[in-house]
Amino acid sequence: MANVATTTFKPVSRAVLRRVEAGNTATCAHCGEPVKFTAKTQRQQVIANVYTNGRWDRVEHFHSECYEEAKQPYGPAMG
Repeated sequence: MANVATTTFKPVSRAVLRRVEAGNTATCAHCGEPVKFTAKTQRQQVIANVYTNGRWDRVEHFHSECYEEAKQPYGPAMG
């Protein structure tokens, strides 16, 4: 049998920008306040999948402005 090259994929923490949905119960990881839906302002949130030592650890939510204030701890949020 021929040698098969294997690639080790090590996931990294990443963030995405999403609209805040009605019924959202997340708490902002930066300010500690709820990430609330408001129909008039169409707020956005940053959701980050956080990996520790290459393994998924948790999800963190941020108000979009708090994510900027925290200096984008998981890199630029992809929209």
